[in-house]
Amino acid sequence: MNERINPWGDDLCSDYSNLFKEFGLQHASDGLVARLPNPNRLWRRGIVFAHRDFDKFLNSFEKGKPVAVMSGIKPTGDFHLGSKLTVEQIIYCQKAFSGKLFYCIADLEAFADNGQSLETSAEHAIQNTADLLALGMDERNALVYKQSENKAVSNLAFIAARKTTLATLDAIYGHQNLGLYFSALMQSGDILQPQLKEFGGPKHVVIPVGIDQDPHIRLCRDLAQKIDPHFLPPAATYQRLFRSLDGTTKMSKRDPLNVISLNDEQELIKKKVMRALTGGRATAEEQKRLGGEIEKCVVHELMFFHFQDDDMALKKFQERCTSGGISCGDCKKEVAQKICSYLKNFQERKKKLLPKARKMLEKQ
Repeated sequence: MNERINPWGDDLCSDYSNLFKEFGLQHASDGLVARLPNPNRLWRRGIVFAHRDFDKFLNSFEKGKPVAVMSGIKPTGDFHLGSKLTVEQIIYCQKAFSGKLFYCIADLEAFADNGQSLETSAEHAIQNTADLLALGMDERNALVYKQSENKAVSNLAFIAARKTTLATLDAIYGHQNLGLYFSALMQSGDILQPQLKEFGGPKHVVIPVGIDQDPHIRLCRDLAQKIDPHFLPPAATYQRLFRSLDGTTKMSKRDPLNVISLNDEQELIKKKVMRALTGGRATAEEQKRLGGEIEKCVVHELMFFHFQDDDMALKKFQERCTSGGISCGDCKKEVAQKICSYLKNFQERKKKLLPKARKMLEKQ
């Protein structure tokens, strides 16, 4: 079955296994994970499930060669849990591999996809940069920039445009307006920027993203050596998409009732978690006898993806559910409290870091 991935949509992936055959992804094998310095829970739990050429990136790192990390955000609102997942992977790579982080505030894409003004994006950019800092980004080894203010990226995008046909873009993305096509070419510029002479020249660069962003990676890998024969095709790691609270789509800013924002207030978080999809049985008696179905449960995914870093504690949490040892209502209350505690601390850190975020963006 042919499956087109839409980086601008909200659809969940219907069949992860099919992506390996359809798009030539590589498995994030146990052998690959064993090579990582202190792998985080995303690697340990198979949340990062696939890659492109990450083994080559690791080879360079292990030989002591310089490497870099690249990613970005469309600045259309607050970070949510899906954003957090990607940022945690970015920060892991920055610290584990001592790679300079290039982080793009994709304000031109926000205009192309959402019609959002550059002025509005600039305000969101400050908030998003503070989010990065509060989640642990090392600003001493990072370049955070706005697409609209980066001439090098624009130049690369124009060169990429001369190497790309409309048929190629249509085959990768489907029929889209020209603004989205050009924003895709801008992203190729973003991805290739770390290999420019002013940043040390060609090197292996990894882009940690959700699987929905793979079209951008495929396009850029095809373009890299057409733009400069010395450029190395970018590597990528892919994490599974985190579901919306009702379980119907990927978590997205477009659906505020089914997303947990990192800036949500405590009472709102509790209300949202209490509304979330569970794998509970039809009656309390069935729940005690049969246990919950965690494979259906978004509340379980909140812990699995985000809020229980300890693998043994997660196993106990799962066993209590599947053995019928807790009701869904009580489980939701416990999880909501854990999320509230985490986000309260996060929001306090972020507030203190807002002035630093503003200064980082003013330097450009």
